[in-house]
Amino acid sequence: LSVQNNAEKQFFDPDTNIPFRLQWNPYRELRKHHSILIERGVISNNIDQSALINRDQNGKACYLCKTNIDAQNPKEILLELSLSNKKFYVGTNFAFITNNHFTIMNAVHTPQDYGKSVVESLNDFVDKTGGYFRAIYNGLAGASIKEHEHLQATPEEFPIEKISIKSSDLFFEDKRVRILQPAFYTPVWLVEGVDNACVNAAADKIITKWQELNMPFHTTNIIAAKTRDQKIFRTFVILRDKRKLACAGKKGAMAAFETGGNIILSCKSKISENDHLNEKNTFENASLDTIKQMLREIAPSADKCYLLAKSLAF
Repeated sequence: LSVQNNAEKQFFDPDTNIPFRLQWNPYRELRKHHSILIERGVISNNIDQSALINRDQNGKACYLCKTNIDAQNPKEILLELSLSNKKFYVGTNFAFITNNHFTIMNAVHTPQDYGKSVVESLNDFVDKTGGYFRAIYNGLAGASIKEHEHLQATPEEFPIEKISIKSSDLFFEDKRVRILQPAFYTPVWLVEGVDNACVNAAADKIITKWQELNMPFHTTNIIAAKTRDQKIFRTFVILRDKRKLACAGKKGAMAAFETGGNIILSCKSKISENDHLNEKNTFENASLDTIKQMLREIAPSADKCYLLAKSLAF
């Protein structure tokens, strides 16, 4: 589980202008090896179980509550900050995907359900870091802890940020905000503007309308960035359907890192008695077509995407 075993491939896609990345990162599997985490001091071996709060239906205490982190993760330092007038804590992600990969946890134990404050918090964070960090939100499409609201942050640019923009992609534009539907292998909306409040309102309308079209299943991945000149907010809304979270060649759900063009592979484990999935094989045999197919497999219904566009008015 050494990060020295990590490897990366890049595939430039001339059709979208995106330099897709495919990352072999067995270090991500560290999350499942509590014995190693205890040995390294990441997880305490002597926990006062009576001090733990917010247990799930299986009796496991929430991993993202500060009270539990203080008791269970002695090496984790949390920094307090305010985003969109809400209190959060920031902690390092020990099974990181990028350098300086952080988890941003709501100070309140509240479910990972989308509300407008989510996109407000994302853009507040990228604003307060001067565009140095990107911030992401996985709705119920890739979020591994659904009981506690959290975001993630990385200073690395997402490949999707380089996506080609054509005049035909324009959906709406005024002096404050521009809304685009660039061509991609799974549906994406891009909201841009210098006015944070207008960007938040437009992105929220897209996300809310999408969820209303099929409340049980529609969800999103959100990637928030700000140009390095610190002028333009860019919010990517990737439409997802909870019935189409996974694809061939990868175990588990595709999440915001993947839909942002950075596909993470880490697993070599057995799925069932007669079935094995070795993501290392996916990595070694991958091509640009592999990545395109992965993204196409998780694309929601084209009919629903069309209805969304028809229902939106700005």
